[in-house]
Amino acid sequence: MDIILIPGLWLDASSWQQVASVLEESGHRPRAVTLPGMESIDADRSDISLRQAVAAVVAEVDSSEGSVVLVAHSAGGGIAHAVVDARPDRVARVIYVGGFPTPSGHAIAGGFAVEEGEMRLPAWDQFDDADLTDLDEDRLREFRNRAIPSPGRFATDEQVLGDDRRHDVPVTLVCTEFSSEELQRWVEAELDPVAEIGLIRHVEYVDIPTGHWPQMTRPSELAMAIAERAFQPHIDEHQRIHPEGEVGEVLLALGFLDYQRATLAWKTRGVDRAGLAARTADSSLTLGGILKHMALVEESWFSAGLHGREYGPPWDEVDWAATPDWDFDSAADDDPDDLRRMWNTACARSRALVASTLASGGFDTPAVRTGPEGERVSLRWIVLHMVEEYARHNGH
Repeated sequence: MDIILIPGLWLDASSWQQVASVLEESGHRPRAVTLPGMESIDADRSDISLRQAVAAVVAEVDSSEGSVVLVAHSAGGGIAHAVVDARPDRVARVIYVGGFPTPSGHAIAGGFAVEEGEMRLPAWDQFDDADLTDLDEDRLREFRNRAIPSPGRFATDEQVLGDDRRHDVPVTLVCTEFSSEELQRWVEAELDPVAEIGLIRHVEYVDIPTGHWPQMTRPSELAMAIAERAFQPHIDEHQRIHPEGEVGEVLLALGFLDYQRATLAWKTRGVDRAGLAARTADSSLTLGGILKHMALVEESWFSAGLHGREYGPPWDEVDWAATPDWDFDSAADDDPDDLRRMWNTACARSRALVASTLASGGFDTPAVRTGPEGERVSLRWIVLHMVEEYARHNGH
């Protein structure tokens, strides 16, 4: 697989050298990129734009024979996300290392000083201690000696995105100076910098606890994590990833659940208000009702059921005893985009809750809520039940 390696701020292609060596030994074809304006410390970068950086990586994608895997470090994640937006049909997976996809309208590298059109590497005391974990004096000296000022417009240009198919491309988030549990809490809280993660349909979290530059502190471990995920998933014409047959129980079960979620997304994609509210024969069931019901079911099992959390709006405002089918019936009054957003948000929250549960307790973690017969159920039971629930309604 062609693996395009995108550096973060102050670094060129050579920063990936140790990672690239391991990837080559694993049978992959790594291609590290030096972004425009980063050719040397003397290069003119005063007017290099974010779009020029994106165009340079898009050119790398276009020169590949097939699909590629993008690996982006830190602020390079914003560039990678814009590349996915430009070429969603050419990217098999994106691996974000110590960063995440920058939403539209945001800067990819806010917070750093720009002088004379450049962002220079700040003094080390400007970074958090967690950023510098595993960087001893020799490594810090080496880093500063090789550092190249980044174009200042990387800090000021706004991200521009326009193709929602970017949310169909699978993503791996390698968490370094922050943990996967912390990142999932940010996603669950719907914080602006991580807003795009909540919209991506296939997200995996991987922890490599070190500082902000694992390509320098843990290159072999990072390379192996990349190599294991650099494959071409089978994505059908409806944007569903078919579960891999040679993975373990957890990934297989979660793969089938996401496959069923993607089936519901396919069946309701592009359907207007009248279509979502349409009924057939004597049935009161509608596509919009199924979307809203499954948003509730996601909340019911993964948030309330697994973790014992209180229901949020709109579920906590309903008199369920008087209107037991409110989720199905009220969907006809909802805007289609609001319905899809409600369901997608619920799915994203569920994925984050499952990932944090797997990290702390595994597939056998008991749920707070009991099953239909009063039995104590596990995360495994909930995931398999959700496959059943989605498959039944997709059949409807």
